[in-house]
Amino acid sequence: MKRKLMLLAFACGPAFAAAERLPDFGHSAEILLEGKGAIYALDLPVEVYSGIARRDLGDLRVVNGASEVVPHALLRPPSSEKKAAAALPLPYFPLYGPAGRAVDELAMRVERKADGTLSALIAPGARGAAGRRLMGYVIDASAAEVALRELRFEWEAGAQGSSVNLRVQASDDLKSWRPIASGPLVVLRQGELLLERRAIELPPTRAKYFRATWRSADEELKLAGVTALPVDAAAETPRAWLRVAGIAGAKPGEFVFELPASLMVDRLRFELPNENTVAAVALALQERPGATERAIRTTVLYRMDHRGEKLLNPDLEIAPAASPRWLLRADMRAGGLGSGLPALHAGWLPHKLVFVARGDPPFRLVFGNADAAPAVLPVHSLVPGYAADKPLPALAARLGAVQRRELPHPAPAEVVRTYFEQMDAKKMWLWGSLVLAVLVIVGMAWKLTRQLPGPGESGKQRPPYARP
Repeated sequence: MKRKLMLLAFACGPAFAAAERLPDFGHSAEILLEGKGAIYALDLPVEVYSGIARRDLGDLRVVNGASEVVPHALLRPPSSEKKAAAALPLPYFPLYGPAGRAVDELAMRVERKADGTLSALIAPGARGAAGRRLMGYVIDASAAEVALRELRFEWEAGAQGSSVNLRVQASDDLKSWRPIASGPLVVLRQGELLLERRAIELPPTRAKYFRATWRSADEELKLAGVTALPVDAAAETPRAWLRVAGIAGAKPGEFVFELPASLMVDRLRFELPNENTVAAVALALQERPGATERAIRTTVLYRMDHRGEKLLNPDLEIAPAASPRWLLRADMRAGGLGSGLPALHAGWLPHKLVFVARGDPPFRLVFGNADAAPAVLPVHSLVPGYAADKPLPALAARLGAVQRRELPHPAPAEVVRTYFEQMDAKKMWLWGSLVLAVLVIVGMAWKLTRQLPGPGESGKQRPPYARP
C-alpha cells in the first residue's frame, strides 16, 4: 500500500510543479506608448467593451513583449468635475457717517444704471464734511449670477503695514442685513518678511449687496479694489457616445437596441424617424429575448420644427446600467413614432486603464475569455501617492486596431491537463495531502475491521488477513 501511495505522489508531481500560463483570449490590440516612463494610461474604446467577456472587465490583461502579465488598474471617472470659477471684480461704495454713530443708522437707497446694475446711494453727509469718518463699504454684487464663496480686498497698507477686524453682512434690499462672516485683514512687514491676509471666506452666499464694516477703534481701510470668487461650477464629464440603429420588436411600437453587455450607460439620446413627432415612451432592459424585463424610465420624446426652430428633447439621465438589450415602447394611442425606425445614442464614461510598463515592448491589451479570473489591482498600489482629486501622474498611451481570433475548442483530456497546470501549486499539495490522509485512515479502518471477531466468535481473534 505504501508503494501505491508513493506512485500516486510521483504521478502528481509534474502537475504540482507546472507553472501558470497565460490563458487564450479572443481579442488583442497593441498599446502604443507616448514618451518614456513607467506608468501609462488610456481610455478604453468601445471596441474593447464589444469584445470583453466579463461585465466586471475581469478578463482584461496587459502583457509585454515576453507575454508576461504586467500590473494594471481600472479607473472610472466621476460623473461631473469641479470647474474653478474666475474672479469677479465688484463695485463698492464708501459709507461715511458721524463719529460715534452706528453704521446701521445710515440711510441708503438703490438706483438702477443703464446697463441694468444697481448702485447704492448713501446718506447722510458728504465725504469731506467735518466730524465724519469712514465707517465701511457697501459692495454691489447684483451682477453675480451664482453664490460667492470669498471676498478679496485690495488696499495700500503703507510702509509698516496695517490690520483691521472686518465684519461682512449680506442684504437684498439695503435695509435688512444678516451677518455671514468676519475675520481680520492683515498686512504686516518686517524687513523683507511679509505677512498678509486680504480675503474673507464666506459660506456660499447669493445676495445683491454685501456690507463690510469695522469697529470705530480700528484703523480706516481705504480700499483700492474688491474682487469675489464664485463657487466652483460642476461641469459634466464628457461622455463617449455609441450610435445603435433600432430594430422592430415583437409588438407594435416596440423597438430593440443591442449594446455591448459590459457598457455602463448613463445618458440616452434618441433619433426619431419623423419630424413633428411627440410620443410617450417606456424604457426597459432585458438580458435576452423572452427574459424578465427591468423598467428604467418613462418619458416623452419629441422632434419638432416650429417656426424654423428645431425642438429636440434633451439627453435622458439614467442610473448607470448595462444590458445587451434595450427596449423602447411607444404609446400607440397617439400613433407612436410613425413609420421608420429610431436610433439610440448611448453615452457612457469610459474606464481609464492604468498600467506599469514592466519589461520590453511591444505591450498588448488582451481580452475576451469568460473563464479568466480578474487580475485588476487597486490604482493606489500602482501609482504612489494617488489621490482622486489630483491629476493622474501617468503618460499617455493609445490603443491600436483590435484583432480578433477564434478560441480553439480543446479535447476533454486537454481541458483536464490545462486545469491542473493552471491550479495553484500550494492548493494542489493541500488537496494531495488530504487525499493521502483519507486513504491512510481508510486503510487503518479496514485493517481494524479485519481484526474484530465476527458473529458467534466472541473472545476468538480472527487471524490476520493473508494476501492470496
